[in-house]
Amino acid sequence: MSNLWIELMILQTMIGYSFVIANAMIGLSKIGDLNNLKSNLKLVRAHKWYGRTEIFIFYAITAQCLYMFYLHVAAKDPNLYRPSGVWAHSWFGGFLAVVLVSIKLFYAKYKKDEIYKYGHILGPIGVFGWSIAHWTSLFNFYFVVFPTFESAPIFIPLSFLWSAIIPFFIGAALFLLASLTSSMGGMKQDLKNLHGVAMILHGITFGYEGSAKELVGTPVLYKYVFPKTYEFLERYASKIGLDLEELKKYNLNEAMQIAMRKFEDIEMAEKLKVKWISENEFTIESINCSTAVVRSYMKPEELKNSICPWGILAATIANALTGKEIEIAPSEFNEIGAISKLKIVETKASNQ
Repeated sequence: MSNLWIELMILQTMIGYSFVIANAMIGLSKIGDLNNLKSNLKLVRAHKWYGRTEIFIFYAITAQCLYMFYLHVAAKDPNLYRPSGVWAHSWFGGFLAVVLVSIKLFYAKYKKDEIYKYGHILGPIGVFGWSIAHWTSLFNFYFVVFPTFESAPIFIPLSFLWSAIIPFFIGAALFLLASLTSSMGGMKQDLKNLHGVAMILHGITFGYEGSAKELVGTPVLYKYVFPKTYEFLERYASKIGLDLEELKKYNLNEAMQIAMRKFEDIEMAEKLKVKWISENEFTIESINCSTAVVRSYMKPEELKNSICPWGILAATIANALTGKEIEIAPSEFNEIGAISKLKIVETKASNQ
């Protein structure tokens, strides 16, 4: 194997570990209550992209290391089976690290609710996995492999100390960049204030919704909610560049997509996905909704039969554009958003 290839792998681990440090700092900055991270969409995005970058680099290095491991096995290298730099990096910095990082990746990808509940445990598992891979790589290179080189490295420092320190400087810089970008003044402060007000109102609406359903029943509640919500939307839409009259020129799917993109633009949610189940049924899913933090402080029974405001808003738009009644099933809430199922009823709405 070429010396340049080995050197470039060390460079890759230094870059990847920089993103690990940055993401760890983001997590530590919210360690008091990880739910607070939900209300800062820009920081959530940075955390996500830093995480994706570190994972891509980790598995890219892993693929190369597996090939190197094969070469050691084929050469019957005794250092694989006795305490040595190669032994430590192969078994601890290799296979054990892959297991730990993969556990963190599984929860981050498929169990997002658990990240906010147990992030203080899952985060360190991923960092520890990356760390043993990174540090055994540096140790093995500088104290075992590098002494056999006939020339100085081109892309990495000559000393172990500098290679150990540099990722911390880069990681801190990436963390500061994400923090400053997410908390810049002016319009960003206005948006932050808007999110704060929205979270308070979101909490209040759950209280009103529960009380109103007990007093007048769900059908009556939504019969009157849609028209009033649309009246407000007509006044507010121009503030975010949404032309409700223009929406009427499109079919319902296109109109919903346009409207949801506008709401994404004001950063109240990272994604608002509209998915059609049938000709008359669709779902609206909010992902990384900035108001999801409210539900983190609510009991499961308080959310029973509740409907996400995005579901009500989507139903309001659909009701106005089609002139038909919209039935909404109770939303399925999770730590980062909710999914609401809506059905278009063929009978004409009485308010149209």
